[in-house]
Amino acid sequence: MSNKITSLSARDIRFPTSDNLDGSDAINKDPDYSAAYIVVETEQGNTGYGLIFTIGRGTDICCTAVESMRHLVIGTDLEDISANIGDFYNKLRSDSQLRWLGPEKGVIHMAAGGIMNAVWDLWARSVGKPIWRLLADMTPEQFVDCLDFRYISDALTRDEALEIVSQNQATKEQRIRELEQNG
Repeated sequence: MSNKITSLSARDIRFPTSDNLDGSDAINKDPDYSAAYIVVETEQGNTGYGLIFTIGRGTDICCTAVESMRHLVIGTDLEDISANIGDFYNKLRSDSQLRWLGPEKGVIHMAAGGIMNAVWDLWARSVGKPIWRLLADMTPEQFVDCLDFRYISDALTRDEALEIVSQNQATKEQRIRELEQNG
């Protein structure tokens, strides 16, 4: 049974830090901490959420960037995404027209990341697990295939990462129990 994404939305959520800007920093003198709040929904009623944190003005631009990627998200089946989440990310960052705006930097990069966070959340919720457990339950191959090695392969290749993750399989259950018991 398919579970296609039917909805992608982004809301501009802003709130002032304080009347006197207490809690701000020396560089951002007038922040209103805010976020583009992203919601992804499927035809089976599953929902995932993501955020793009900003400091006020510009949140609306992030929301517009998310909305500009609707055609890349709507109609995609969650099972296809979970079978190869790397392909889905490549689809987001490779749109021929949006690439001109910076697929790996700036607002388009922030929008793609926010959508990816919402899709990870959607996937985990659809299988009834927190994201950490979804990742922990993956085989070493599945886990490593979630990573993009384009910019790190000179320091760490896919095969080297797979070897490291595979070597840690022996202690995986112990580490999971530790997380479950102590957070």
